[in-house]
Amino acid sequence: MSNFKFTWGHGVMLGLGAFIVFILTLIFLADDTGDLISDDYYEESLVYQEQGIDARNRAGALTEKPKFIQQANGIKIEFPAKIQPDSGQIYMMRGAFKADDVLMPLEVRSNNVMLIPAAKLKAGEYDINLTWYYDAEPYLIQETITWNMP
Repeated sequence: MSNFKFTWGHGVMLGLGAFIVFILTLIFLADDTGDLISDDYYEESLVYQEQGIDARNRAGALTEKPKFIQQANGIKIEFPAKIQPDSGQIYMMRGAFKADDVLMPLEVRSNNVMLIPAAKLKAGEYDINLTWYYDAEPYLIQETITWNMP
């Protein structure tokens, strides 16, 4: 027969050891820690400070703004008739992984509409940066959309 008695001190040590093993398992077996928004984040933030704020203010002053409409075949962007974008891009950030992001040049058809195909989208929330140039002036609209279509 053994003289060993299991006390509350042993229980605390056993629980603490199990917790440490659990945390170390999470740290070393994690698949991916996520991606940065950009590899040149600092440089881009300086450019945004100089240009992006003015572009966002300019877009905010518009009486009619582009609309984002969810449909079964994708997200439709409708520009008002007064706005004829010369060029631009749409950047949709989803979650922590860059692979889920969508970056497309702005290709507005003659009816002032652009479609982001459903095949490029995954279910979930997207932070959208819509940038365009009109009369050589940059405009920026930032929206959040939850894509939930099939």
